[in-house]
Amino acid sequence: MDQREQVGWIAGADPRKVSPLLVQKYATAAPRYTSYPPATHFHPVSSPELFARWRQGIESKERGELSVYFHIPFCTSLCWFCGCHTFIHQDRSRADRCVEALVGEMDLALRHLDGQRKVKQVALGGGSPNYLTETQLERLLSAFRERFPVQADAELSVELEPRTTDKEQLDIFLKYGFNRFSLGVQDFSPEVLGLTHRPQTEKDVEGIVDHLRSHGCKEINFDLIYGLPGQTLETCRYTVDRTLRFRPTRIARYQYAHVPWLKPHQKLLEAAGLPDRNAKQQLAGLAYELLVGAGYIPIGMDHFALPEDRLAQALSQRTLHRNFMGYTTCRGLDLLAFGVSAISAIQGTYSQNEKELEPYYRRVESGELPVERGFLLSQDDEIRRELIIDLFCNFHLDGKRLEEKFGIDFLSYFQPELQRLESFETDGLLTVTGRNIEVLPEGRYFIRNICMTFDRYLEKEVAGRRYSQAV
Repeated sequence: MDQREQVGWIAGADPRKVSPLLVQKYATAAPRYTSYPPATHFHPVSSPELFARWRQGIESKERGELSVYFHIPFCTSLCWFCGCHTFIHQDRSRADRCVEALVGEMDLALRHLDGQRKVKQVALGGGSPNYLTETQLERLLSAFRERFPVQADAELSVELEPRTTDKEQLDIFLKYGFNRFSLGVQDFSPEVLGLTHRPQTEKDVEGIVDHLRSHGCKEINFDLIYGLPGQTLETCRYTVDRTLRFRPTRIARYQYAHVPWLKPHQKLLEAAGLPDRNAKQQLAGLAYELLVGAGYIPIGMDHFALPEDRLAQALSQRTLHRNFMGYTTCRGLDLLAFGVSAISAIQGTYSQNEKELEPYYRRVESGELPVERGFLLSQDDEIRRELIIDLFCNFHLDGKRLEEKFGIDFLSYFQPELQRLESFETDGLLTVTGRNIEVLPEGRYFIRNICMTFDRYLEKEVAGRRYSQAV
């Protein structure tokens, strides 16, 4: 049996073949579950209690490795579909203060954490991490390496904006051991890129891929978006064909999240016309057919990977995880995040930094960790987080494992939720057998809806339209 056959059980349903009646039934706003509870429930937290929980890891005999994230909050221009936390500046010297604040924040965090914990995963996101000049990158990455021990087999990844990345920047990332590069391609159609205020050429992408591969880098991701103005089946086929030419190891094909109440600039896209639900379903289905036909494995809600990629292997072993950086193979790691708006997840806590630059800078420069809000998880929160991660990532839940880990009786603990799952079972989206839940191929299209069944914090937020559409 080859690698593709070994993970064949995970193949979901072609979105075009999903029942329109079910799409209509489950078309509602829903979290993307990069955390549970979702970040919309974060609130001001007691710093002493927060950091006391952080320090519990110092005494723990099972401290484990760390995942570290840096948020670089700058771009040189605004893409109208952007939902990220970013600031637009042409003058890159503005990032000098940001880099020094990141270095200072590392020192402040290490007062509350065991500095000997090895780092298993590193990610730079934004914004555009390649907004930083070579000098700024050298300063940040050398400071990080001086403060944190990085495992030899660690995954170090960075998001790149193809239009503004140069070879000198790539060489610095390679120098510091970065081994996975995610290119924000979004689309290859000139018409679509024009309508979304993102002029970009295939040559921009080609230059980066060729340079990385000439230096032995094999792990290259492409990020694509569907649901944008101007996208048709023809442009979809063109974009997938151009993507397959480069053969990235992973492809993230996100559904555009239209949230103009959070990101007012997204209203600019409405004049050009956004695809309706049926059109998006057709776009998703065609891309699914082309990518699976080219040998890619569907991963979770919106990813595809080659069978030999670690993401596909983790899914086949049902060890896939999801956090604020998306799908990952590193389950169970504390996540330490630096930068404006960055969210850490440590020892049963979430903590999000100040979202505006000046308050963030002032607090770090005054010797204070810049936490604006967060959440201290109860045991019930941790149980439900574990359950939702398993369903969302691996489409499977072993209730017995939850019983053993948390000391609960699964059937009685989740009796109301299991009763509510009966409607999904009737619709042919999942099966419940004893303590096991198996999401069926068509059900994977509605995984956000299924996970909502176990979300105790949901009702108020959905009513307030604080999430994007589930389908």
